[in-house]
Amino acid sequence: MDWNSVTLLALAVFGFLGLCVMLAVSLLRQLPELFEAWHKARRSWREPSEPPVSQRSTRPGGED
Repeated sequence: MDWNSVTLLALAVFGFLGLCVMLAVSLLRQLPELFEAWHKARRSWREPSEPPVSQRSTRPGGED
């Protein structure tokens, strides 16, 4: 193995490691937003929601 091969191998390995680190950092930065969205979805699933505006009664007293 000559020095050119060693140099290319070292560049490839460190490039791959840099890519893995960047992927891990970006994933860790998105985790709080992901958890917040997950909790919001679970809350909306558990709580009864109001009917859409198009299905609400517009008459006084709420009668159709």
